[in-house]
Amino acid sequence: MNFYAIPPIVTCITIFAIGFLVYINNLKSKVNVIFSLFCLSMVLWLFGFSMMYLTRDNTTEALQWARLGFMGIIFIPILAYHFIISFIDYHPGKWLLSILYLTALPSIFLGWTDFVYNGVARYFWGFYPTAGKLYFIFLSMFAGLFSYGVLLLFFAWRNSKRGSVKAQQLFYVLIAFAGGTTGVVDYIIKYRVPIYPIGYLAALFFISVIAYAITKHHLLDIEVVIKKTAVYSLLTALLTGLFISVILIGNSLLGSFLGYNSIWFGTLAAFLVAFLFQPLRDKVQELVDKAFFRARYDYQRILRKYSHALSQPMTDLDRFAHLAPYLLTHSMNLSGASVMVLEREEKHYLVRAGVREGESLEGLTIPEDSPLIQEIYQKKKELIKEEIQDPAIRTEMEKLKAVLIIPSISWSTYFQKPTLLCTTNLGEKLSGEPFSREDIEFLRTMANQASISIEHAFILEELRKHQEQIIKSEKMAALGTATAGIAHELKNPLTYIMTVAQTLPQGWDNPSFRESVMKMLPSEAERMKLILDGILDFSRTRELTLQPVEITEVLKKTLALLAYEIKKGRVYVKEEYRHTAKVLGDPNRLTQVFVNIINNAVQAMGEKGGDLTILSQDHEKEVRISIIDTGPGMSKEVLRKIFDPFFTTKSSGTGLGLAITKKIMEEHHGNILVNSSPGRGTSFTVCLPQAELGYRI
Repeated sequence: MNFYAIPPIVTCITIFAIGFLVYINNLKSKVNVIFSLFCLSMVLWLFGFSMMYLTRDNTTEALQWARLGFMGIIFIPILAYHFIISFIDYHPGKWLLSILYLTALPSIFLGWTDFVYNGVARYFWGFYPTAGKLYFIFLSMFAGLFSYGVLLLFFAWRNSKRGSVKAQQLFYVLIAFAGGTTGVVDYIIKYRVPIYPIGYLAALFFISVIAYAITKHHLLDIEVVIKKTAVYSLLTALLTGLFISVILIGNSLLGSFLGYNSIWFGTLAAFLVAFLFQPLRDKVQELVDKAFFRARYDYQRILRKYSHALSQPMTDLDRFAHLAPYLLTHSMNLSGASVMVLEREEKHYLVRAGVREGESLEGLTIPEDSPLIQEIYQKKKELIKEEIQDPAIRTEMEKLKAVLIIPSISWSTYFQKPTLLCTTNLGEKLSGEPFSREDIEFLRTMANQASISIEHAFILEELRKHQEQIIKSEKMAALGTATAGIAHELKNPLTYIMTVAQTLPQGWDNPSFRESVMKMLPSEAERMKLILDGILDFSRTRELTLQPVEITEVLKKTLALLAYEIKKGRVYVKEEYRHTAKVLGDPNRLTQVFVNIINNAVQAMGEKGGDLTILSQDHEKEVRISIIDTGPGMSKEVLRKIFDPFFTTKSSGTGLGLAITKKIMEEHHGNILVNSSPGRGTSFTVCLPQAELGYRI
């Protein structure tokens, strides 16, 4: 076993793994595919030469392995150049690439002749090929293309924006190829120069820098999550390989110098390895921690903290607007952050709250039709300032002091189309580092998790804004439904009064007529007054005013309003007023509560009609009014949804009646209880605080 073959084999496997990772990450990316082919060419070279080292005494077999390795060497400089110009998006003209690839085709056949390798020589590390007459062409191609490629990378890096992700990626690719250029040593050795071939070390350096750039700066748009255990395991393996290589090379060099191999050198080297390995491993491990894990955040801790804060549905967007910037700014050490929320009526986005630099932005507005908002709608994902080319969009991001904007878009049917509800605008990291793909993925996850709460708060906020309009609209809808019945109820007493007015001159002297009129006229007038007062109370729109209220009067006015619908529905009403205390309430709002509940009960009992019981009684510090019908009842599933906005089981209706009823009860610091089951009717119980003991507003 030739231990000199181990380092190239390890390098070969490493390069293959990285090349395969790059390839499967994005099969459609031209740059990724070219890089993978470049890695494959190095793998073929290293594999062929490793097998050549393992060959013992058969020079013919060793030469064949060397020529197989040359098949990879042909393409290494060509693919390196192709990758570089693709990576920096440089277009010098297709003719040069075409010539290079056309040159490679005959080289494949030449590689199996003595024009390239005319034999092999034995060195202390094993067999190594010797150059043929045309080998200088490939030496020149490697030196020329690698040097030109490094120069292109240098100018691209120098012209890039300092601190940007692209600049950092260019820097590491430049370092990788500059280090890889030292592989030219292997070409020189083939002219029988007795130098140990370090080409595999140049390749290992190259792929190590590329791997670092992938993990640290997401080179080639690859997202790799590194675990410390995996890094440390790989580190231990590399150090072990390095120490073995040093022992083997040192032993061979000493053997060449002394003329024999000494067992004492191997023993001494083993003791040195045992003594130095752990301290060196600890030092390198410390450097790895600084390189890979220094600025990594405990995302799970942040996400758990954020999730807990949003575990309950928010009642307003201000909570989110203050919470998100504070949490992100302090957790990710940002220069500032802010939240911008849609104002639908004003057709703009308003910065509700901010932290640090974002605090000065509070009150800033961005129109709905601005380039920034339109870009978010078009991409439907985050905006990264350094990737934005449009000057107008960049200007608006600068106005928001944001280098990254995370949108929260609702796909709810409530908005009828995808709607951008708010954006979280993040400033730069104080460390100067850009946002990594891992950062962005975390922020995207956070925004998705919060979207339901944001949507809930947004809808509630809009409902609050339009509450008076909604209540008035629902009132008018209910009043419109009862208009025919009200007209009918007013018509009867009016007919009586008109009849009395016509017969009054002739019949007034009749004692029985006079007695009848004096008995009936006040009651009919009172009936009309009750209906008209009910209409006025019900239709009047004003601010909530809590005052002592006799609930019986509210109920009687409600029944007067709905008298026609009740009769038409063949509903028998039984009234039992057993309470003694007044309630603290707003007569106007309470009338709407009872209109909604009683109207629903009458409609639920349908054409067959039924019994409707209204029962009031004192209960501790409350007055409880139960409205019990003998309708079909409700299932548990329906019962859970009856107070949800826009939920209805009717063929027509807004689905807002009971939602508004519940809201009014909350305003009264009261409650509404429902008891129902299929086939057993429904009972609504309105619980209101007693006036003497209730809340004082």
